[in-house]
Amino acid sequence: MRKKNRDTFYIGLALFASYFGAGNLIFPGALGLVSGNQWTLGAVGLMVSAVLMPIVALYVISRAGSVEALTENIHPEFSKYLLLLIMLFAGHISVPRTGAVAYELGVQALFPKVPMAVFALFYFGIALYFALDLSAMIDKVARYLTPALVTILFIIVIKGVLFPIDAVPDNPQVDNVLLNSFLGGYQTGDLLVSFLIGTVFIGDIVRRGYASDKDRNTIVAKAGVITFGLFFVIYVGLLYFGAKLSGQYPADIDHAALLLNIVRAILGEKGLALLSIAVVLACLTTAIGQITSIANFFHEFTKGKLSHKQAAILFSCIGAGITLLGVEKIVFLATPIYLMVYPSVIMLMILGIFYKPLENHALAFRVAMVFTLVVSLLEAITAFTGLPLLQAAVDAIPLSGAGFAWLLPAVTGFVLGLIYELAKGTAKTAALSSTENEL
Repeated sequence: MRKKNRDTFYIGLALFASYFGAGNLIFPGALGLVSGNQWTLGAVGLMVSAVLMPIVALYVISRAGSVEALTENIHPEFSKYLLLLIMLFAGHISVPRTGAVAYELGVQALFPKVPMAVFALFYFGIALYFALDLSAMIDKVARYLTPALVTILFIIVIKGVLFPIDAVPDNPQVDNVLLNSFLGGYQTGDLLVSFLIGTVFIGDIVRRGYASDKDRNTIVAKAGVITFGLFFVIYVGLLYFGAKLSGQYPADIDHAALLLNIVRAILGEKGLALLSIAVVLACLTTAIGQITSIANFFHEFTKGKLSHKQAAILFSCIGAGITLLGVEKIVFLATPIYLMVYPSVIMLMILGIFYKPLENHALAFRVAMVFTLVVSLLEAITAFTGLPLLQAAVDAIPLSGAGFAWLLPAVTGFVLGLIYELAKGTAKTAALSSTENEL
């Protein structure tokens, strides 16, 4: 029992570290700023979309056994190409972004003379060191990097609570605080991360000796609780601090600048060094988890032709190269892909929740996913091209203004698929009855 509890604790810490990147540091304060004196609603919206949904998605994957099993009802090959898209997105966008953010927000503020190329080589060298040892990666991150990251973040939050910022939250700067924070939580991309790292974490749990479905699911659930608790303290704290400054800064203030101002108000100028360390650690732990997952995927995808080590080296080099583009260019490139992939992943989570009761309704699953993909692809092309005709088509879809253009088409697709299945089943039953009567 002691070993199981220790393993669960380490997995929970490593899971938190894999989710928690620089974006997770930046967005809560910004959402708090626009939430103002309704910051508690903002906290609820953020926790649901940015923390609860990713954890539920990971549990859903664990319950199904794998991403492949979860998507089998849609198509036997669906998971392979969905994961391929996610891994390529992560390898060329998400991983390099961690390096760019770590440099621009973490290193450049303290050591402006350090060239970005030098930092990128050093940063991805460390990430590669941890990612190469697949069996020990989670323990290494949990034992060494995550405690340092959590300690720094807790220092900021606790200091801010014990010695509050001398300011009062202003009125909200958005119409619907709950919805705004819920949608803002998407920007962390952590639901996507669940599908990115799910296989690695489930594989690690099995390697530790917890092969049964019950043991595996229990550990994932308990590790998820640990992750949720850590996020709760940090997210709610940063969001509250942002709300306290809502009367001092405009809603369109740069997210990074706001975070710097929050830390400066809590810890003073000396606290910026602590923040820089937190940013680098947050980015590094995320990069390690993602490079490990990418390398593991391509090893299996190529059926061993590309080893875990070779894939880890390859994507570390790609990450270092693309990092040199800087944060803004990387984010620009990411937006269309993000719009295309994320709705499908949300749908997978929703469908995964009802995986068992609806496992015999493959067509309904399939049609719902196709409709989701069509709408999300349309949104992605619109974001990339800015064509007025496509924009008008997207705007005409119900709930598009709220960020849920895909939702009604997905529900419609599922219902149509279900009706067709039921009608086909009725037709088959009638045909069998007719045959029996004739006999």
